[in-house]
Amino acid sequence: MKESAISEKEYEVIRCIEESDNFNQRLIANKAGISLGLTNLIIKRMVEKGYLKLKQLNPRKIQYILTPKGMTEKVKKSYHFTRRTISTLRYMKEQIQKIILAEYNNGIRDFAICGSSELNNLVEIALIDLSVGGISYRQATKISEVRDDECAIIVSEDNMPYSKNKHLINIMEVLAAGIDINKN
Repeated sequence: MKESAISEKEYEVIRCIEESDNFNQRLIANKAGISLGLTNLIIKRMVEKGYLKLKQLNPRKIQYILTPKGMTEKVKKSYHFTRRTISTLRYMKEQIQKIILAEYNNGIRDFAICGSSELNNLVEIALIDLSVGGISYRQATKISEVRDDECAIIVSEDNMPYSKNKHLINIMEVLAAGIDINKN
């Protein structure tokens, strides 16, 4: 499928218009998180491109209608966004697996996943999909719940209190910085 011709901001405007046909430009701007002037410009541009039609309901009220061409562009944008998101998640899972394998190669076999974010789910999937034997893991909401000092604790949230005598991996920091954890 060919990449969509609409921008992220145009997509947000279309999404708002599709959500409710009673929105005026001020409500669309607020909902889309952009200025009223930019909303006006985007709507005019999308009308010119044939993505939207305007219907005058009364002298002060205009209804914005998504055309089939506009719907096609929205679907294209959604499709490419979904593919990009899946690709990003796959890449993150591979990076998490590299981190876990580095720990495994250093003798760590037991892991605790601490936190309650969606990143925990990705770490768990990475552990499950890893094809090496002898790895075990458990979930914990707090670092203090993990009693085993032989365990590597994978922390998925920045606001967790750290313990100096525990082997901690802040997965968010490692992924964001691309840190090589073997450089110690």
